[in-house]
Amino acid sequence: MTQAITQATRSDGRRLLPPGAAGFAAYTAGLAAMAALLQCITLQPIPVLFAAVIGVLAVWRYSWGLVHFCRSLIYRKISFPVLRAQADAGGQSLMPPHIYLLVTSFRIQAETSVKVYRACVLEAIRCGIPCTIVASIVEMCDEFLIKEIFTQANPPPHVQLKFVRIPGTGKRDALAQGFRAISRDMPEPDSIVAVVDGDCELERDCIRKCVPFFRSVPNLGALTTDEDCEVEGSEVMTQWHRMRFAQRHVLMSSMSLSGKVLTLTGRMSMFRADIASDPAFIRHVESDSITHWRLGYFKFLTGDDKSTWFWVLKKGMNMIYVPDVRVNTVEHPPSKHFVLATSKLMLRWFGNMLRINGQAMALGPARTGLFTWWCIIDQRVTMWTSLTGPTFALFLGVKHSWSFVLVYFVWIGFTRWIMTLMLYSSRPVLSWYYPFLMYYNQIWGSVVKTYVFFRLDRQSWTRQKTKLNRSLNWMQERVMIWSSVLVHAVAMLAFICIVGMLAGVLTIGN
Repeated sequence: MTQAITQATRSDGRRLLPPGAAGFAAYTAGLAAMAALLQCITLQPIPVLFAAVIGVLAVWRYSWGLVHFCRSLIYRKISFPVLRAQADAGGQSLMPPHIYLLVTSFRIQAETSVKVYRACVLEAIRCGIPCTIVASIVEMCDEFLIKEIFTQANPPPHVQLKFVRIPGTGKRDALAQGFRAISRDMPEPDSIVAVVDGDCELERDCIRKCVPFFRSVPNLGALTTDEDCEVEGSEVMTQWHRMRFAQRHVLMSSMSLSGKVLTLTGRMSMFRADIASDPAFIRHVESDSITHWRLGYFKFLTGDDKSTWFWVLKKGMNMIYVPDVRVNTVEHPPSKHFVLATSKLMLRWFGNMLRINGQAMALGPARTGLFTWWCIIDQRVTMWTSLTGPTFALFLGVKHSWSFVLVYFVWIGFTRWIMTLMLYSSRPVLSWYYPFLMYYNQIWGSVVKTYVFFRLDRQSWTRQKTKLNRSLNWMQERVMIWSSVLVHAVAMLAFICIVGMLAGVLTIGN
């Protein structure tokens, strides 16, 4: 029955209902049944201070989400169509004299590499712009494979292929050597460099749809695009990735309304060639670092997309999101176990975000723009506010009645139901997975963020075995580890005590 509903189509072949509608309808019915149970529950009087605090937090968090949603719609439906019309009207006059496709590959499955490089070569041919594909690779077998793909495509003279061979020391080194190879080519003014990950497949006409913005949008330094994915994993892992891309589409569109984004994804972003060939920019990508008050000096191993983003942000240049261009990524989860796989990915993503967060905040609103600056601050605040709701509910359940926990979960179910409907504007899917995965991301993601926040020096790739070597002796290593444990424990204890006092469960003194 469910399959019949989800596959129902009109006479013209289009779906009557969006994918996942049957499951989402079942979730809605279950949520309504739980809400009906609340009529039979008698709650103890709620502390006034608790009601005030939780009300303020709820208004803040949900109104902030609503702001992003509304800004996203304004950008996608009003602002960006104007930009697109200007770019299309310019035609050939807005095309750059040359474009470079810098592709980094290391330990990518052969099937994926074939799709990625074939798409790059075909796109270079189709765009009609002089194009150089720079393959930054580690293994000789990749070079043989790429040459074979290039030869089979029989490209015209305006498409060239160059190789950069490096040791397997990480993506930062691969990018830096690729950028240096491009700089030695002495790119013409207004040339463009696209950074493409080795597991990212370009869609048709991606180049011609993106490059005109560099001449039509004032002071544009870089841009990034929408993403979708093919996940080699379980259904829940697939749904988790697709939900994240749907949320990303909303957030990036909202940020782009202010002429900024929060990351220039390493999957596919474009830069002005004068930025990508700048020796200072290259050194920054290769050796970005931080001096922490407790952890000392250490280099960034991962997070090259945050380093490129920070450079452009620091220079005061604009960045935009192109929502009508999508690249397809092939996701290889680092584990078959959902929690373990998502935790490893969160550790890397949130670590990249938090390591650059302080430097970005220090730029101030005058450089970043007020809205962007506040979003950067919110990245640090949200990991605590997201944990406040469930902690309050548990405290009230212990002191008064566990019915408070039921009320809390009905509220969570209802708000995530609305959020799933809001994501429908981003992706035409109504998945019953989304409410549960959103809450998982909120709670477990916040726990992971707090863990990473006190261990910023701990970083590693999920596919590569490269790890940061700080040349610390045994004693220094132990001190770093236990100081992180201590500071993290103190912070979590202080958080729990504050929430407990606001809930009226914990008191000071007798």
